[in-house]
Amino acid sequence: MKFSVCIDMMFSDIPFPDRITKAAEVGADAIEFWGWREKDICSISEKTKENGLSVCLCNLDSSNEEQSRALMRGILTHGRGDELAQAVHESAAVMRTLGCKNAIILAGDVDHEIDDKTAFENSYKALLTGVKAAEEEGINLLLEPLNTYDRGTYTMPYSAPVFELVRKVNSKNLGVLLDLYHTQRMEGNLIYTLTENIDKIGHFHIAGSPWRCEPTLGEVDYRQVFEAIEKTGYGGHIGFEYRQKNENFDLGKYIESIRGI
Repeated sequence: MKFSVCIDMMFSDIPFPDRITKAAEVGADAIEFWGWREKDICSISEKTKENGLSVCLCNLDSSNEEQSRALMRGILTHGRGDELAQAVHESAAVMRTLGCKNAIILAGDVDHEIDDKTAFENSYKALLTGVKAAEEEGINLLLEPLNTYDRGTYTMPYSAPVFELVRKVNSKNLGVLLDLYHTQRMEGNLIYTLTENIDKIGHFHIAGSPWRCEPTLGEVDYRQVFEAIEKTGYGGHIGFEYRQKNENFDLGKYIESIRGI
C-alpha cells in the first residue's frame, strides 16, 4: 500500500516546507495539499524531490480568487462547465510542475433556488465539459463527498449519488475521492461501499471518526478496512488527513505496521 500525507492539515505546528520533510520522516510515499493558488509551487516541487517523495493530489484551483471560491462552493451545481474547464487547463499546468495527476473537485453548497434534481443535472453537464478538458490535459478529476457535520451546506454528502454521477459521466479521467472519515460520519458501511465501487475510486482519505483524528482512535477498525482495500487490488494512495488528538501517536510506526498487512 502507498501512503500520502495532507500537509495542509497535518504537521500544522511547523512551517509549510518543513512538513514535506516531516512526511518523508514518517515513511510516507507522497504528499498532498489543498488549493495551489497561494502556494510556492516550485519550492514544493523541489522539496518533494529532495525528500524522495511525489505529489499525488491537490485541489482543482484557479489564480482568480473569485473562481477559486466558486470551485469550492458551487461551480458544479450551477452548471458552470466552461469555468470548470478553464480551471482544469490552468491547474494542469501547475500539476505538471509537480508531477501530479489527480485533482480534487467539490460539488459545492446547497442553493435553495436549485432543487436536488436540477443540481445533479447541472453537475453532470458541467462535468462533461470539465472532463473533456481533463482528458486533453491527461489529469484525473476526483469528486469528493463531504459530511454535513463539518460542512452543513454541502450538496453531496452521501457516496451513492457521487458514484452515480461519476458513472453517468463515464470517463476514465473522472473518479471519486472516498474519504472514509466523511463516509463514516454520514453512512458507515465502509468496507461494502469501497469494495462495490473500487473501480471508480481514485484516492482514499482516512481519519478517526468522529473526531477527525488519528486512525487508531474512534469507531473505525482501520486495520480491517486496509485489509479490504488490499484485497481489491487498489493501486493508488491512501491519504492521512487528520488533526492529532493523541500526542503520543507515532505515525511512522503506524505506517510501518500497516505495510505488513
